[in-house]
Amino acid sequence: MTIEEVKKEVIEIIKESTETEQEVTEETNLFADLGLASVEVVVVVGDLEEAFGIDIPASRLRDVRTAGNLCDTVIEILKE
Repeated sequence: MTIEEVKKEVIEIIKESTETEQEVTEETNLFADLGLASVEVVVVVGDLEEAFGIDIPASRLRDVRTAGNLCDTVIEILKE
């Protein structure tokens, strides 16, 4: 998968997991724009882990605020 394909897939998973009707871009803030609670982010992360076959440690999520941050985290883990 290319980086762009990963980003597109991550954003699609965010949209499906949150069942949002809003447009989701890399700039979308998961908390302010989508109104997610921490527990809802855990569900999104679980869906991402399943889709990509990876483990995303909670420590890697500390600074995640936007969909783009989440994309970057998944990409970093896939490169490891």
